[in-house]
Amino acid sequence: MSTEKDYRAREIITNAVCGKGSKYSQTTFTIFPANRPTTIGGCWVMNHSYEAQLVGDAVEVSGNFDINVWYSYDGNSETAIAKDTVSYSESIPLRDLDPHCTRDGLRVTVKAVQQPNCLDANVVDNGSEILVRVEKELTVEIIGQTKVWVLTVEAPNFKDVEDDGEDDVYEDDEFED
Repeated sequence: MSTEKDYRAREIITNAVCGKGSKYSQTTFTIFPANRPTTIGGCWVMNHSYEAQLVGDAVEVSGNFDINVWYSYDGNSETAIAKDTVSYSESIPLRDLDPHCTRDGLRVTVKAVQQPNCLDANVVDNGSEILVRVEKELTVEIIGQTKVWVLTVEAPNFKDVEDDGEDDVYEDDEFED
């Protein structure tokens, strides 16, 4: 039977997730095609890259991606693709930030839960521009050293038990009812 004296607490230092955050966003980008578009045939986003750093109690994510818009022009008799590389910057506030986490040696991780995706593309300004609305969702984690308290117990005394490394197997008839 255990008593309160058998339990102790110990402070340890470990790497842990010290803060998290996420952000969904929609942003509209302007693309300037070489020709005056009549209609949009399709739009896609690719080559997404990003990096992140801790700034105060938020993570600043800077990234870019390519937007490609397939469109028709000259009365729908010709097609072309307008391409542009766009940049963005997102500030993602952290929640559950551990105040005991040391600021030295922090590691910031970022993941695109929803890669940038074209929601819609529209011809505007009498055909001289294409507005492309893009959605994305990013999550971030801060990993660093922190102190935690763990409950410890005295190790049981097993000196009467020999461990030969094999599990004991008993047949049903060895036990009495």
